[in-house]
Amino acid sequence: WCLSSTNIHFDYDGHYSKSGDDYEWIPTDARLYAIFFRTSSLEEITYSLLKKRICKKMGIDPFTKRLNLGYIPQVVEPKRHSYILDDEEVFVYLTSVDKEQRGSILHVEDIRELKIVQITEQLSRVEKESLCSRNYGERESGYGE
Repeated sequence: WCLSSTNIHFDYDGHYSKSGDDYEWIPTDARLYAIFFRTSSLEEITYSLLKKRICKKMGIDPFTKRLNLGYIPQVVEPKRHSYILDDEEVFVYLTSVDKEQRGSILHVEDIRELKIVQITEQLSRVEKESLCSRNYGERESGYGE
């Protein structure tokens, strides 16, 4: 059982811009950030863990920020951006390297502040859906009448 180190360098806040056939990342801050993982397998670095660690590094509340994660793959021509939306795409990002074994810089787009009201409404809708499915199940089984 061997632990390996994985370093991820990222730009926080910026946007993609098209230049000819290629896309490029335009950072709002010139600083490059880094986070470090020590794991037995790259599969342990999940989408939620990656976002959680970025939020911790940047000192932001993950419940009030919406972040988009993306990168420009070194191995794709013309240069296009790719968003990371799930665990599988995190793994692809971590394992995509060029001939010199260099990976891409992770781009973190800070979309906007989420309003607490929106989060509460979202939870309410989920609660309503679970109540509806429970009531439906009770009606089908003859209980709850």
